[in-house]
Amino acid sequence: MDPTRNPCPKAPAHDPLASSVPLFDNVQLPLRDWCTGSREDAVTGLVAFPDFHSHIPRALAATLTSGGLVGLAIGDVDGLKNHVEQANATDPGSYGHLAGNKVMARLGAVTRSWFRTQPWEAGCAATFGGDEVIIAATLDNAAAFHRAVARLRDRLTDELPVRVSFALAFASAEHLPAERGPGGWKHVFTDQLLAAVDRCLFTHKATRRAAGGEGGIIAVTQPLSPGHTTPLQDHRTLVPLPVGAETLHVLARPVSARGRGMLLLPCSGPIGLRGKRLRVTFPDGTARTGVAISLHGQAGIPHETARMKEPGVPLVLQTVREKSARGVPNDLAAVLERTGLDWSALPAHEQAQMLHLISESATADIRTARITAVINAVATRAGS
Repeated sequence: MDPTRNPCPKAPAHDPLASSVPLFDNVQLPLRDWCTGSREDAVTGLVAFPDFHSHIPRALAATLTSGGLVGLAIGDVDGLKNHVEQANATDPGSYGHLAGNKVMARLGAVTRSWFRTQPWEAGCAATFGGDEVIIAATLDNAAAFHRAVARLRDRLTDELPVRVSFALAFASAEHLPAERGPGGWKHVFTDQLLAAVDRCLFTHKATRRAAGGEGGIIAVTQPLSPGHTTPLQDHRTLVPLPVGAETLHVLARPVSARGRGMLLLPCSGPIGLRGKRLRVTFPDGTARTGVAISLHGQAGIPHETARMKEPGVPLVLQTVREKSARGVPNDLAAVLERTGLDWSALPAHEQAQMLHLISESATADIRTARITAVINAVATRAGS
């Protein structure tokens, strides 16, 4: 029986090379336009890494050269070694990496199913190492890719006995090397992009383990441009700052802006001169309230960076709930939480007026209608 518990066809006795894990139907490989003709990984059913590594450099280079946007994500199973050791110690029928293969087979099945629902014109999902998955796709919107990976993470959390953490990054034509000779620059460039994502993932995983937190995070990083210019001009590669109850894991880059230390975030800069207040958790576990400002359209947090030697600083960003003159009622707070909207998007005088209208509602239906109107007003303000 293979790791997915499907019965294997019995191999003839004279065929010593018969596969112990039946091959998947390669028509079901999670690819669209990219990596066509690739072999599948026998355990996960994803694109085998050697073929991914052979095909993807040309696909990335062609997409970026034509002005497209590419999203890259790497997922790594949290605590797979401990899970396997626990299974081998407690399950008489478990041995070797059998429990790990079962996890990876299920991870592959969920990823293939998820991939088929994505709207991307080109992309693929491949295996990498014993417990990693790589996703690459052409995109219209970085935030949509972030949300899609979050949905995959949530599905894997529901179906696996362990969590899966991800890191992701976005690349545009600005990331292409200036010198593109006839040599193997495409492979070198691709390896540098994947290395940036992988480094972000394991930096955050190490920080999470040191703090004793749970896995299943999604961290965002920004690959360096060829000239290390900051910030980049193509803002399509940036994700929004967190709103509502969202938590965003990022790898910030220490830079100097006009002689002032700054932690540059892979996020769009806030609109307006006041910036956006955030609760920032640093690698040592300390949390401080900082103000993210816009640096040529990219978010940055003023911070002393002279003593920072590492190229990236893992941060956890959360919104700061602004205090209002009057408390937000529970039913309104619940809707704001559910929709991910920020109450502070409204000026204080509008907040007071709307809270007064809600409190003066004569019936439950009127109250519900007024809360709906408030939510629409907040959404309009947030989108303006």
